[in-house]
Amino acid sequence: MNKVLRFTASWCQPCKSLARRLESINTQTEIEVIDIDEQDQKAIEYNIRSVPTLVFLKDGKETKRMLGVHPQNELEEWLND
Repeated sequence: MNKVLRFTASWCQPCKSLARRLESINTQTEIEVIDIDEQDQKAIEYNIRSVPTLVFLKDGKETKRMLGVHPQNELEEWLND
């Protein structure tokens, strides 16, 4: 099963932009939102250094990650690859 961890923060403007773009993408991949201020242990576990960061998990193991905000088409391709 594929899953994406979306690391974010309430004070992060690029994170809000990314969230809007992701909402408009049709994907079967589950997206779990993780606020780094509220779930700092999870951020440490995944070695998150900046937000926004997307971590793609396949069968529970990280296979790729994306940092920052990207164009809609790149996000779609990354999610559905």
